[in-house]
Amino acid sequence: MRLRVRRGAVAAVSACTLLLAACVGPQNGPPEPSPTSSTSSRTPRPKPAEPKLGVQSGMKWDSGVVHNKAELSTEFEQLRGRPLDVIGVAPTRDTWKSLLDAWWLSDNSIPPGFEGTLNVALPLFPNNGSMADAASGRDNARWERMGRLIASKYPTAYVRPGWEMNIVNWPWRVTESNTEEYKAAFRNASTSLKKGGPKLRVVFNPNEGKGNSLPDATLAYPGDDVVDIIAIDAYDWSPPYIDEGSWQKHLTQPGGWDFWGEFARSHGKLFAVPEWGVITGSPNSGGDNAQYIERVMSWMDSNSDIMAFDTYFDEREEYCRCSLTQNPQARRAYLEQMKKWIVQPPKGAKS
Repeated sequence: MRLRVRRGAVAAVSACTLLLAACVGPQNGPPEPSPTSSTSSRTPRPKPAEPKLGVQSGMKWDSGVVHNKAELSTEFEQLRGRPLDVIGVAPTRDTWKSLLDAWWLSDNSIPPGFEGTLNVALPLFPNNGSMADAASGRDNARWERMGRLIASKYPTAYVRPGWEMNIVNWPWRVTESNTEEYKAAFRNASTSLKKGGPKLRVVFNPNEGKGNSLPDATLAYPGDDVVDIIAIDAYDWSPPYIDEGSWQKHLTQPGGWDFWGEFARSHGKLFAVPEWGVITGSPNSGGDNAQYIERVMSWMDSNSDIMAFDTYFDEREEYCRCSLTQNPQARRAYLEQMKKWIVQPPKGAKS
């Protein structure tokens, strides 16, 4: 999904940037890869000792919210009664100059005193750029500068270059004809980011399910050497998670929850859910859907051996209405399920 991006009061965004990225209609394409069963064998990878996960919240992994306004992140933190480990942000995407403008690292975007880290969504190239430039290495110096910028405040931030590449909404979408170009562009972005910030954690982040630009997003995987974390964005959509049948579809379909969870394990990677949420702003969703919240949060808990982070997409605008403040049933389910994630008191709590 596309978060409204702001600089100062409001950043100019086209109407299309307010559309749900997963709202793509029928998804046709070549034969699908074989689905992965939830009962397949697991090869868990121990979580790294540094940086330790869930430090702020006391949860099993880094947990937080997507917001570009500091006061809304603070409200989400207060709503759930646990500190945020991670905040999802998105720079303005028009040009490299706007991308490298640090407004999204300021106190207007990040609550003062925040001690966690960031989940940064970055385009593989800005609106005035191209896949060819990114693949050729022409942008490498800018990527290195971006790495230094992020690492100056958040040295271990999660960074998602070219996310949701398997749907048509993005300029950096992957098709069967440009997969090698995409992989080259991603590799350039990852290696250059880490020249600027060696401890940054690079995330490969398709949209959940069978995409409509590339039916098998594993074809776009750029290599274990340039990816730290496997992730999916997964909203209550296509179809909505309204019963056991729809949940099983999302769970076991090619590109579904189990598919990518097992992909992460087989590659020795941790897993993340950088964007997830109900979408009452769309008539095609499950509305204020507690079942979606319960199933998604239970899956994350059951797969805590690989979880690195999650950030709930708490957008309040009409196109989404994803916020837990707007969805009382989802809010109640979130607060109840969150109890299963807690393993220790939050940072700063009195013993």
